[in-house]
Amino acid sequence: MWRGRERRRGRGRGFGYRRFAVPAAGALTLDRVRRGGRVRVVRVGGGHRLVHRLAALGVVPGAVVTVARAYGPAVLALNGARIAVGRHAALLIEVEEIGA
Repeated sequence: MWRGRERRRGRGRGFGYRRFAVPAAGALTLDRVRRGGRVRVVRVGGGHRLVHRLAALGVVPGAVVTVARAYGPAVLALNGARIAVGRHAALLIEVEEIGA
């Protein structure tokens, strides 16, 4: 009865996020950093599209970022630019605090 792309396109929706790398239990993620906090990126999880997109913006392991806004979509200050990162993407970015 179902022929064409409509049927095929709907398969598997809602399950794709489970295939992506998620942070380890107890790891500090970007969504938990307070406003004004300086952190170093340890690992970027998620799918290849998210990882490549963030890499193009400069969010790579070893990069030092400052959190300008922590609630909702996080706003990061990185290399003189401000980058907005969605809540789900912020959950997938593992960071470590930099001692002042």
